[in-house]
Amino acid sequence: MTVTNSEKVTDPICGMSIDPATAAATVEHDGKTDYFCSQGCADTFVANGYTGDHHSS
Repeated sequence: MTVTNSEKVTDPICGMSIDPATAAATVEHDGKTDYFCSQGCADTFVANGYTGDHHSS
């Protein structure tokens, strides 16, 4: 994903709007970079198979 300095992205776990330049963590998967507000959100994303579905089944 290409982002400009002013473009915000959404953390796929918590839904927070964040600036990619100051994201606390990133995860690259399937040729795409996902941005996270915290390492905890990034860890949850990876633990759930690279999906934003963080609810237990």
